[in-house]
Amino acid sequence: MTAAFVGVLLVLVCTVLEGLAQVSLKLSATARLRRRSWGTVGITLFVAEAVVYTRALTALDVSIAYPLGSLSFVAVTVLSRWLLGETVTRTRWLGVALIILGAGLVMARA
Repeated sequence: MTAAFVGVLLVLVCTVLEGLAQVSLKLSATARLRRRSWGTVGITLFVAEAVVYTRALTALDVSIAYPLGSLSFVAVTVLSRWLLGETVTRTRWLGVALIILGAGLVMARA
């Protein structure tokens, strides 16, 4: 496994952590019960994301890692649809597809 491959995998882990953190913060803002718990989970996930992203930067150029971070928009959209039942329009799904395409182009050169 190359360092670049490990770096890309770590950035992908960051996107999932970001998505879960965002969903947790949404739950902390809207939940009647366990508001503080959801906030703590969200903040903890953000800290974990920062640690993992810092490790990814040891394996990737920031000019590759940062654009791949745009996949967090994809993760947030998918998780908010799946876990929160939010409505996602066709236009937003098109945007998600374009982000995936762009990230794929960046990964092809990593």
